[in-house]
Amino acid sequence: MKFLIADDHPLVRRALSLTLERVSPGATVLEADTLSAALRSAEEHPDLDLFLIDLFMPGNNGLEGLTLARSAVSPVPVVVVSADESHQSALGALERGAAGYLPKSLPEDVMRAALALILAGGIYVPPMIAERALRSAADSHAASSPSGQQGLEHGHGPSISTPGINALTPRQREVLDLVVEGLSNKEIAEQLTLAEATVKVHVTAILRAYGVNNRTKAISAARRERTEHSAG
Repeated sequence: MKFLIADDHPLVRRALSLTLERVSPGATVLEADTLSAALRSAEEHPDLDLFLIDLFMPGNNGLEGLTLARSAVSPVPVVVVSADESHQSALGALERGAAGYLPKSLPEDVMRAALALILAGGIYVPPMIAERALRSAADSHAASSPSGQQGLEHGHGPSISTPGINALTPRQREVLDLVVEGLSNKEIAEQLTLAEATVKVHVTAILRAYGVNNRTKAISAARRERTEHSAG
């Protein structure tokens, strides 16, 4: 197998190289310390099996480099390896088609397992980042739902007029529309050009926002919400 690592820190490249060699003994590991050098290397080696890229390095200041990398090597999977552990960056990378988001702080055995999963066709998102994304959605919902408490105080239970949609990002609202239409995660991923794992994260955030535990209840809540808004 052949791998390409794009990172401006020699120690990081060395650590990743050793991990990849343990995942696939005998593999060829190419290294680049700038985005432009990485793209040249990708062009010279069209038989790559995996491209690992840092979000912040010379020539790359964020997700734009990921987009360029994916365009250069598609359909070869591109994985982000970053010191940035924010859920916003992880979701942004997945929405742009990354096959995984690997914080540099991951233990070596977890990193190795994640890379093996990706090489087998899977997508990896660290549980800690996924949990932050879900917690953020839940906090947003709580902050934007004062009417829910008012309904409880008047003995009417949670108010349907408290719109779960207020807790959703624009992308999550797009996903919700397709969930209501009855599309599966795979179909939603294809229609929105997202990784299926990204869709799963968004669907989980939608369930949290509506305070339900399955898609059927989320669809019912969303339809009630829309009916109430139309009537109002």
